[in-house]
Amino acid sequence: MKGPIAYIAHYLPALTQTFVYREILALEEAGWKVVPFSIRRPTKGISEDARELAARTLYIVPLNPLLVLLRQVLLFLAHPLRYLKILFSLVASPGEPLKARIHGLTHFFGAMHIVPELRRAGAQHFHAHFGQNPATIALAAAEYVGIPFSMTIHARDLFVDTHLLRTKLERAKFVVTISEYNRKLLEALLPSKEVASKIHVLHCGVDLRKFETRSAVAAPMTDPRPPVFLAVGRLVEKKGYIHLIEAAKLLKDRGVKVVVRVIGGGPDHELLTRRIQALQVGEIVTLEGSMKQEKLLPLLREADAFVLPCVLATDGDQDGIPVSLMEAMACGIPCVSTTVSGVPELIESGKEGLLVPQKDSTALADALELLARNPELRHRLGEAARKKVAAEFTLSGLVRGLDALYTKSCERTSERSDVRAEHRPPGVRC
Repeated sequence: MKGPIAYIAHYLPALTQTFVYREILALEEAGWKVVPFSIRRPTKGISEDARELAARTLYIVPLNPLLVLLRQVLLFLAHPLRYLKILFSLVASPGEPLKARIHGLTHFFGAMHIVPELRRAGAQHFHAHFGQNPATIALAAAEYVGIPFSMTIHARDLFVDTHLLRTKLERAKFVVTISEYNRKLLEALLPSKEVASKIHVLHCGVDLRKFETRSAVAAPMTDPRPPVFLAVGRLVEKKGYIHLIEAAKLLKDRGVKVVVRVIGGGPDHELLTRRIQALQVGEIVTLEGSMKQEKLLPLLREADAFVLPCVLATDGDQDGIPVSLMEAMACGIPCVSTTVSGVPELIESGKEGLLVPQKDSTALADALELLARNPELRHRLGEAARKKVAAEFTLSGLVRGLDALYTKSCERTSERSDVRAEHRPPGVRC
């Protein structure tokens, strides 16, 4: 057994972030002992394959105020200079706005609150998924305990919520990010050879064992039913669903029969519902809400194509490389998306799928019509899509990369621990 290493995320194990808990489970399958932390409990349910993980995850919120205060006092008395140094570094980072300093202050207390659990677990490394709140907590807690910290950068944590990101880049043992697109942005954020050398591009990946290819379950190409286009993702602006609805209207006007099923919940549900009603495409487009993975997989395997018209949102948010695209491709399903962010690293247009400019409903409708009218093209793109994912976007490939990084980090942590033990007076404990 290797480790232990600690992991933290916003909501673990969340339906909208299946890639986080699958990474943890895959690391454990590879021989790592992982201690899971989460800021909050998931609010949209838990998939069956994640229930055991949820049962052993330590949730920070809600907090017991008296316990929080007691732990702060004890940790301060144990190492006052260390405590104050970490606190000061989070609230006084140069160049950061007031909002970031408040963020550092509040999450410092959350970090100190989990220090006893981190010590009891014997964690040798602390990794955060997402560079926002989880990374702030992991950084502070790890530095107090004296172990390395790292983080995985995805999308919003690089494009919008960047509190203390430069500080975290400087002090992380290593940084994982999901695309070359992200890597270039991170290097530009804090230009230095030292920072560049610690950034590693490791694509989120899928477990191919869980995704049966559509060719094994698909209906014949002569099937007269309308093609089913599936979309999976939160109902938020950056997913571009408004443009999908408008594209469906164009297809209806052209006499192209299709069915569009949108799986996911979110704040834009009412907005999208009104748009469906206004364009009178309710018989084509259905919003079906959030869905657990075990119910989603059969729908994915039955789809003729997958569509996710990602856009740059008005607040600057955008997708990285959506895992939902990878999962569809793993099933041998052709995908239609846009040229936003790292999506072109996953899909070469015309080879593994079709890419169109963002926010272009007409171009999106053209791509969907091309697939709707051409079963042979759907089949060819789907086969190529499966091969691309198998070659570059697998969970096993991700775990191999992480295994090397964690092994190196934990070896050095063990060496430092041995040195400290040799010089520790009898009877003194950390």
